[in-house]
Amino acid sequence: MAEGRRAAIIVVLDGCPTRALELARTPTIDKIAARGAHTEACRSVCPTVTYTAHASIVTGRQPAEHGLVGNAFYDRESGRLVDLDAELPDEHLRAPTLFEREGGPSLAVGEPITRGADLVVSKAQVQARDLREQDAFALRRAAELVRAHAPRLAVVNLPGIDRVGELYGPTSRELLEHLEEVDALLGEFARALNEVYEDYLLILLADHGMVPVRENVDLAELLEGLEAVICPSHRAAHIYLASRAELEEALERLRSDGRLELVLTREEMAEYGLDSPLSGDIFVAAKEGYELGPEELRGSHGGVSQDEMTVFLIANKREYADLLRDACITRAAEAVRRYLREARAIERAKELLAQADPAHGWEHTERVLKLATGLALEHGADVEAVRLAAIFHDVGGRGVEHAEESARLAAAFLLAEGWPEERVELVRQAILKHHAEPGGLRGLEERILWEADKLDALGLVGLARCLLEAGSRGEGIEEAIEHLMRDVRQFRGGFSLPTAREKAARRVAAVLKAIKQLKDELEGRA
Repeated sequence: MAEGRRAAIIVVLDGCPTRALELARTPTIDKIAARGAHTEACRSVCPTVTYTAHASIVTGRQPAEHGLVGNAFYDRESGRLVDLDAELPDEHLRAPTLFEREGGPSLAVGEPITRGADLVVSKAQVQARDLREQDAFALRRAAELVRAHAPRLAVVNLPGIDRVGELYGPTSRELLEHLEEVDALLGEFARALNEVYEDYLLILLADHGMVPVRENVDLAELLEGLEAVICPSHRAAHIYLASRAELEEALERLRSDGRLELVLTREEMAEYGLDSPLSGDIFVAAKEGYELGPEELRGSHGGVSQDEMTVFLIANKREYADLLRDACITRAAEAVRRYLREARAIERAKELLAQADPAHGWEHTERVLKLATGLALEHGADVEAVRLAAIFHDVGGRGVEHAEESARLAAAFLLAEGWPEERVELVRQAILKHHAEPGGLRGLEERILWEADKLDALGLVGLARCLLEAGSRGEGIEEAIEHLMRDVRQFRGGFSLPTAREKAARRVAAVLKAIKQLKDELEGRA
């Protein structure tokens, strides 16, 4: 493990149905979910197909914004059909990727969207292996490249899961066995991450789910006689028509067919994030059991059923639980940006705290960060703002005006990161108030930082800090005890958040008992 190295890693279990994950024995994934944060109610995007969903994961945008509105679509500007199985998706992407926004070194393995990545093992290279070996190759190659290059950002896609589900069915024995093998491989991959990084964010998610299919629907036959360009993406399709009259006729035929779940005009596509100039005049999605593409499959996706649209999203860190509420797969990119921004903040804070006294250095900051995070999650605060305020709260030194200097340094960092001014002010105010009187606290984030900081001044940790500070000033044990007792008198009544108040009471009780014992020992009575 290299000290200070941090990375954000996304692993996409391509097309993995949530039900299959529940049925399979996956101890590695279960452990990551239990220790971090997870949801099985994350929304995919429409249509629920590989290129569209992966573009949303890697850009953090909806299909209307990133432009990949299906696995195939018709580009009216160039007058040609775009088939992303035959062309590079990156060339048609209309939004910046995480690789471009975050910079290098970055790694993409098996991922169809790779624009801006420094190291690439293409999806085609992964899929050139035997089906059952594809995901093993992707994870082991990713582990090798992590060990060799320590990228700060990596996206690893496991396409074998999707294909096994398509060929054998979404809850088939073959898929469950494959998921169990993938789980063991994820354990190997996690060991490589633990070797290389001091800390990392690991996101596991599916890009879409899957449903059983039994019958193919021929849209060309259904629209016979009309001048239509039909672009199927498994269980969904964009349809482009020559005239308004043909549009009305096509809508009538499609809406009267009992095999279609959804028939949308361009005006209706905004609700599904498909209001793009690249979308068809009509968008259709099949009912469960039906496939709109030509291939005969046992499992498929692309539609808007719950089993296709609802996926799991797992983070190995509990502080991302707020992003998992009412989540969409675009949140994966948001989590990555948040983690890497925080990693830069930690690097900066450690630089500024390098000369801090031992009671107010990075170890203190890290404890306050943990306490503040728990309180922010419990009370529905802005978790990221609280964490950033905690990271910067003591970087301005120990003078009377250290809160002002810490707030200034935090604001300068966040503005340079492109943070909106109103959220910068939230962080700034929390830092400014972390030494205020409790009655002067107005916002929830201010109170959380104040109470987390004061908790670290109490209890046995508080005593240890007072001893460290006294030693650094050439003072003795008695002065340290006096300092702690002043803090106890000043802070113990200032806690209003229930969890913090309970912690404070326990800490004060423990330290008063310890001080009595310490005084007895100093006096030779014990």
